[in-house]
This record gives sequence, C-alpha cells and structure tokens, in this order.
Amino acid sequence: MKAVFYPGCTLETAAGYEESIKAVNKVLGIDLPELDDWNCCGATALFSVDKLLSLVFPARNLAKAEKEEAKWIVTPCNACYATLRKVKAILRENEALREKVNKALSAEGLFYRGSISIKHLLDFYLQSELFEGIKERIKKPLNGLRVATYYGCQYTRPITGEETDDPEVPNNLDRLLVALGAEVVDYSMKTYCCGAAQMVSHEKGCLKLINRIVRGAIKEGADVIVAICPMCQFNVELGESKLGYRVPVLYFTQLIGLSLGIPKKMLGLEKLMISSNPLLSKI
Repeated sequence: MKAVFYPGCTLETAAGYEESIKAVNKVLGIDLPELDDWNCCGATALFSVDKLLSLVFPARNLAKAEKEEAKWIVTPCNACYATLRKVKAILRENEALREKVNKALSAEGLFYRGSISIKHLLDFYLQSELFEGIKERIKKPLNGLRVATYYGCQYTRPITGEETDDPEVPNNLDRLLVALGAEVVDYSMKTYCCGAAQMVSHEKGCLKLINRIVRGAIKEGADVIVAICPMCQFNVELGESKLGYRVPVLYFTQLIGLSLGIPKKMLGLEKLMISSNPLLSKI
C-alpha cells in the first residue's frame, strides 16, 4: 500500500525528530517518500481567521496525495494530523463546501475526492507488519527505563469516527514502548494540553500547564517523557528549562532508534536542551 509522508512546517526545527525518523525508516527498510510540493496545513489557528482557506490549505495536501495514488498520508505532527482529519470530516459531510474547495483547487488541476486515509506516524509504525519488524530488530531493549507517555491534546481529537485509539485514555504509544522493553508509568497527564503556540503570548499560563505535566511524570518516577509531536516536545522541554526541571523529553522515534541500536548522533539526541545522558546510562 502506497503511503506518502507529510512532514508539516515544524519538523526540520524539531530536536532530532526528522533525523530519528529517517534513521529508523532506513533500518526498517521503509520507503516513505515525502509528499511533493506540500504546503502548510494552517494548523488549528487558521480556522479562526478564514473558514474557506482553513479547508483549502489542508485539502490541497490531501488532493496531491490522492493524485499520487497514495492510500495513506502519514504525518509526525499532532496539529497536522488533527487538522487533516478535521477537514476530511467537514468535507465529507458538507457537499457545498467541498465544491468550493475543489473550485479553488482546480486552479492547479487538483480535485479532492476524500479517498485518502490519514495516519499519524505512531500508528503507521504500529501496523502489524511494521510493528513486528521493529520487535524483530531490537538490539538494545529499553529494560529498566521508566517512561511517561505524552500524547498531547490533539492526537485523539477531534473525534471523527476514524480514531485509532481511545480519545480519553490512549494506549498506542504505551504499547509500542512496552514492546521495546520500557516500563510505562501510570501517568494521568498524557493528554493534557501544553499550551501550544500560546507559549509565545501567554508564557506564564503555559508554564502552569507544563508544570503539572512534568510534576506528574516526576511523581511517577519517570526517567523520560516521550512525545509524538514537535510542538509538544518543544514546549515541555523549554518549559522545563524555565521551571528548573531536568527530565529529558524525547521523541518516540528516538527511543525506537536507541532500541534498534542506532547511534545517538544519528538520532539527533545532541540537539535536546535537556541532556539524554542520564537515561542512556540506564539502558
């Protein structure tokens, strides 16, 4: 089944996320070509600015993936994932809006059909064949590592009928990390909001949100907080540095890479603000 990769606007600036994705895919033999000439999806902010544009921007990416005859469009970003799913659900139910969107897309010779499936990178790796491939290639189990899984607030929302996990108590990341040998702590903050882009204009309020996320992980004795979204990872790690905490915040692909025996430099671990060395000594 053909899949195309939609990186989103923040991947290149994320601390080792892109490097670790490429390194893991290479070891697993995954061919995940980048969507040609993709554009920003507008994230959640554009919906409050211009309704039609907030649909056209993501629909253009979906239409381009359909034109490439892909079955899946895969993204590593929660905001992109939520936005693409939201637009697909809206256009599925509103024919008038779908016609307006396709009129706009026709300028590029594009037409959105609604046939494409949207997957978060986490769920892409959890497909049976790929998941088994990961488990078979583990060289360095994460035994003894206590992890707090942090999904963020957009991975399981909005609810559109195509969910891959429980909207309130997600478990997919937990399953993956347990398979890698890690111990997942009972962490109630896994879907709490980190404040996202509000960190720029409302830092004080966001730091309160991040404080409860990190304190929850510390309370459960976590060695590391594991994120699946560039904004979530950046916010929590930056917030920690301002609040005086030192719990490493890694991407799930970096932990997959470590378990596969990939050198830490290839996983971008040196780009983290909070050193990963303490947890590396436990593996």
